[in-house]
Amino acid sequence: MGFHKGWSIGSAMGALIVIAGCASLSEDACRGGDWYGIGLKDGAAGRDANHLSNHAEACADYGITPVRATWETGRQEGLTLYCRPRRAWEEGSNGRRLRPVCPLEDRAALLRANDLGLTYADIGRDIRDDERRIHDIDSMLRDLPDGDMARAGLVRERAALRLAILRLRARQHRYRY
Repeated sequence: MGFHKGWSIGSAMGALIVIAGCASLSEDACRGGDWYGIGLKDGAAGRDANHLSNHAEACADYGITPVRATWETGRQEGLTLYCRPRRAWEEGSNGRRLRPVCPLEDRAALLRANDLGLTYADIGRDIRDDERRIHDIDSMLRDLPDGDMARAGLVRERAALRLAILRLRARQHRYRY
């Protein structure tokens, strides 16, 4: 049996355990059979109807078949939690697009809220990038002697970044929900 160079039998077994741990449901969840509750969680997470096949695959190992109608009833109830403007904004503010599972009549408002959240997240990334650059500049300034000509340029750049961060925070505030 050939293993990848540097892999031991133990590390290969560990990888298999990690892969096996990726099932959508545990044995206890499959045997518990709370298909309404499982559907409720799936709906609240924005899962589509095809997600049930993941559960069916996970539970097949234990000889259990999901109850589609009960799961779907729970999922539809869960979607009422997912398909709300606040939740759409939260998804966006975490850098995630809203999943296409919400009713068409609500979709425009939800997509607007999600776009606001996505913009909020983008601005937050810009702020973090500028803060990292300031940190780098501070490190460089600590390493430079007091009379070094590069200091003035770094100090100016740091001041400009601090001003940019203030502007970005003000802009980001406009995208809060």
